[in-house]
Amino acid sequence: MTDKTTAAQFPSMDNVKKLVEDQSHRMSQLFDEAGKAHTKWIEYGNTQIDEVSELMKTQFNYFNELAVSWRKLSMDSMKKTMESFGG
Repeated sequence: MTDKTTAAQFPSMDNVKKLVEDQSHRMSQLFDEAGKAHTKWIEYGNTQIDEVSELMKTQFNYFNELAVSWRKLSMDSMKKTMESFGG
């Protein structure tokens, strides 16, 4: 048996070229969309970092205020205790 192939069984070069161009266009669109998604992801991440940083600053300031208040209350309490002993 001989294997007879005809030109109709193979895609023409024009068809191959069109397929390659279509695939290239689709890949370009895919990468464009991936780039947009990546940019949004980075922006979201930066926003989250900023918010966490702000929260930590607020917590540190609040802790400092509590420590100042605790020291003041401790001193006031100590003074009152000393006064009650006649000091």
